[in-house]
Amino acid sequence: MSIDIHFICPCGAIVEEIVEGAFPNTLAESFANSIDEKWSMVVCDGCGKDFEVHVISSLAGTDVKVDGAIDLSWEEQFDEPDEELIWEIQSTDQLELYKKVTSDVISLLKSEYPAKAADTLHCMLYAQVVTAVEAYLSGIFIHTVMKSEELTRALVESDPELAKRKFSLSEIFTQYQGLQVEVARYLKDLIFHDLKKVRPMYRAVLGYEFGSVEWLFKAVLVRHDCVHRNGYTKDGVRWEIDAELIRDLVRSCTILISSVDEYVSDVYPMA
Repeated sequence: MSIDIHFICPCGAIVEEIVEGAFPNTLAESFANSIDEKWSMVVCDGCGKDFEVHVISSLAGTDVKVDGAIDLSWEEQFDEPDEELIWEIQSTDQLELYKKVTSDVISLLKSEYPAKAADTLHCMLYAQVVTAVEAYLSGIFIHTVMKSEELTRALVESDPELAKRKFSLSEIFTQYQGLQVEVARYLKDLIFHDLKKVRPMYRAVLGYEFGSVEWLFKAVLVRHDCVHRNGYTKDGVRWEIDAELIRDLVRSCTILISSVDEYVSDVYPMA
């Protein structure tokens, strides 16, 4: 189970994150003994402020606390069907999916559309390019790591949050695929929801160095404003997003994705 939280930072930015849920002891003989707690950190994309998320679950239900958050709301999300995550593990179409999205974006930029709709269309296309990059980086990492016991071990040993996860005896002794799904779920829900976590994880587990990608971190911030403020910053200033800027973003993203894909194919050809 995970918790989809939503709140407003004092800076005015909207913070949306998925954090790990807590699991009460349903066999406990008292309310106090049933309590399970989880702590997570989320970061405001608008100002960089860190927030500690405290999830408390007991026989009475689940509560979430975030000091400093405004209008906090949350929703419990129960595990998605294993088939979807198994597909993530087994899929080898990450590069083709990225190419299709960016090809569609370029085609739409070449099409005729009303001038008055340009700002809205450009916001949508810019956001879609960044989403396609995140989906590729998430998908290729999950597929490569989950197909290798050595890389899975490297991931668990290098990531403190994952190392603390609890697995049942049935998972350990009879369901290796269940362990794969659990790790894949963690990666999908927690790590690749925050692009800043991708660079150190690629370095620690795959040995891949991203180099300077400040431009991509900026693109993530712009995408946030495109999605949540229709292209305006928290100060009410519109980002200048035109067709050429989107083409430049596609070029930069494609260079990065090609580098990652070539590295993974050469170093981990059996994945």
